[in-house]
Amino acid sequence: MSEKIKVAFVKFGGLSSGGIEKHIQTIATSLPPDLFEVDFFYTKGAPLIGTDWVHPTTDPVRKEFMENSHVNLIYVEVEARENRFGPPYEWINTNFWDLFDEEKYDIVQTARTGYREYPFCEMEDAIIVDGLHGDQIDIRSNIEKYVFLSEFQRDGWLRNGGIKEKSVIIPPLIKVPPKKPSTLRKDLGIGGDVLLYGMHQADRDDIFSMIPLKAYKEIEENGVDGRGDIRSMYVLLGGSKNYRTQAEELGLENVIFLDFNSDPEYIHNFIAGLDIYTHGRHDGEVCSSSIIEALYHGKPVITHPGTNMGHGEQIRGCGFMAPAMWEYCKAMRDYANPDTRKLLSERCIEKYKSEYSFETALQKYIDLYTQITKEKRDE
Repeated sequence: MSEKIKVAFVKFGGLSSGGIEKHIQTIATSLPPDLFEVDFFYTKGAPLIGTDWVHPTTDPVRKEFMENSHVNLIYVEVEARENRFGPPYEWINTNFWDLFDEEKYDIVQTARTGYREYPFCEMEDAIIVDGLHGDQIDIRSNIEKYVFLSEFQRDGWLRNGGIKEKSVIIPPLIKVPPKKPSTLRKDLGIGGDVLLYGMHQADRDDIFSMIPLKAYKEIEENGVDGRGDIRSMYVLLGGSKNYRTQAEELGLENVIFLDFNSDPEYIHNFIAGLDIYTHGRHDGEVCSSSIIEALYHGKPVITHPGTNMGHGEQIRGCGFMAPAMWEYCKAMRDYANPDTRKLLSERCIEKYKSEYSFETALQKYIDLYTQITKEKRDE
């Protein structure tokens, strides 16, 4: 195919630092520029009328990341989103249709939950690749493919009336820097004999989980081995302010809180310095980027169930899903064993390479876009 494939990425609040936003940013910036011409349409956060919720707005770090790529950034003005009747949440006072011409593109790529959503519901001629992060249904003839992050997510969508033949599973594209020794312990003044638990999370109250720190309370009080012979600490990067409140209420002494930072180098230096990735999210995960990062670094993962259970697939064979608090605590103690950690670390790295590597996921998008475009141009 000699002519470049033209792809438009369209995302409300598209340069914020949330997981969905970073996911679509990564796809856009990773497509080979010799094969693809990419426009990225984004808005800032804007009010949802009738609520006090405002979508996270542009993150300067993410904007700089995009500006340093080959992608053509196109800012779209939106004053607010309509909410009187629920979805599709039409954009109010927007110049989107002055900037966007659906006939110009071979493919329009979305990143969304799945309900009928503006502006995609107004696109009649565009060929859409629907990147879904939920299991809600919006079946339309010009949606060529629905892309899911996990089997769990797709299964829910199929139960809701989805069409399996129109679906494909591609895990998140997570760019990872070359591995190098972490400076986390040195930066925080933590000795090499201290067992480090921890996780990183977006600064969002709605995904706060009470479980990781409550489980660590048992470890801090009674010791990793029940005798106090092994020292431990918990380090949390980012996360809701509720974690700090919880730590104070629990009387935790060996917890360090680091302010949210979206710099990938900073995040990976943090993860590489941990011994065990102790994950928690109130509603579970469809497919967790942070768990993929932990697998890359060979960090065994402990987590708990939620409404979403895609993270269960991710840690199968190299981590532990704790149905109860005592089981979470037990895993924290079991994984303190160096031999156990070494074995699980090897499994984590192998799982990353076979299922979640950046190169594997990117090639799936390249193949998908190429196949769709070829079929449409041949018609």
